[in-house]
Amino acid sequence: MIPWRALQVVAAVALIACIDLALKATPVRGDDWNAGRLLYAGSGMVTALTLFALAAIGIGQRRLAERLAAIEQALTRRE
Repeated sequence: MIPWRALQVVAAVALIACIDLALKATPVRGDDWNAGRLLYAGSGMVTALTLFALAAIGIGQRRLAERLAAIEQALTRRE
């Protein structure tokens, strides 16, 4: 489970970096509007969210495998 959690940490750091980049593309933290930088930040956010989804799928598969093993063990005890 630790590698999946590490992937979630990487995704969180990437998402924070992309939000910072997006803010720097606006007058809030930057000089003026920068469409190229904003698009680049948006594509990075999609990638970061994909990493979150992959980690969630991996964690879910691991939990499913543990649950299936417990069910199999319970069935073998009955026999």
